[in-house]
Amino acid sequence: MQKDRKPLVSVIVPCYKVEQYLPNCIESIINQSYENWELILVDDGSPDKCGDICDEYAKQDNRISVIHKENGGLSSARNAGMKIMEGDFVTFLDSDDYLHMDTLKILVGYAEKYESQLVQCDFVRGNEIKFPIWKGDEKITEYDNHTIFTKFAAKIIMCGKLYKRDLFDGIIMPEGIINEDDWTTWKLYYRASKIIVTNRPLYYYTVNPNSIMSMVKKKPDTTYYGAYDERIQFFVENEEKDLENVSRLQFCKSFLLSYSNKQLTKKQRKEIRTRFEDNWQILKTSNVVPPILKILFFGFTVYPKVVSNFLKFAIH
Repeated sequence: MQKDRKPLVSVIVPCYKVEQYLPNCIESIINQSYENWELILVDDGSPDKCGDICDEYAKQDNRISVIHKENGGLSSARNAGMKIMEGDFVTFLDSDDYLHMDTLKILVGYAEKYESQLVQCDFVRGNEIKFPIWKGDEKITEYDNHTIFTKFAAKIIMCGKLYKRDLFDGIIMPEGIINEDDWTTWKLYYRASKIIVTNRPLYYYTVNPNSIMSMVKKKPDTTYYGAYDERIQFFVENEEKDLENVSRLQFCKSFLLSYSNKQLTKKQRKEIRTRFEDNWQILKTSNVVPPILKILFFGFTVYPKVVSNFLKFAIH
């Protein structure tokens, strides 16, 4: 990359059954104050007008490319976009969400200023079509590939981050499963020697009742267990004890939160308790577990439904 050229940012947007949200999403990229970007719209076999909307915007701006493919899911669409991307950096945007007009300028600026391979921002959640004004005080924190985990600053979702392209060398998002972010994001954090996190909200997460994640929350899903098994085993093999324990801790937290799901079968409840106990036994003496969590974890071993329902009520 030439020093006098601004880095090219690839923005990858999978599109599926979001025709009412898609124009706002696309226009949030077109209206970015940072202009050196390419937008890759992946029509993932959408049965509505998403494909037509993508094509119309591509006619208006030569920085926009469109891929039309058979439906393969979110990871399949993202992988398709990454195959053709040309950017120095890449970011992912879901098609029912949108960005603050200065998102790319701010994230690229931090990546260059701090020579960071990964920059993470905060989110806003709601149903607005315009980004709300933020009046908070910005805090910028620098992490390495250990402290991002041990300080619990890592966010598993792929969106809301700017990645140096080479972080993805050899990494392909798993296709055909739900919770694909669980399998991928931790690998990118671990590869990055320097990570910058800003508390400034630059990504707008639209609360869409028809989104994949909203539907997933309505029924139990255990596919992410394999992601944690893989992650824990990786850190065990690489003798990263603290990162192993942080992963076990987060796995245990997921059990506490999911146990209140009324649609769980007896078999699933039994598996949750067994897996929780296996990990908790290893964590009991670890200093990575905050005292409050140790109390909750102990309580869960005795009164799992009470603790899980309490957490569900506290979060909502």
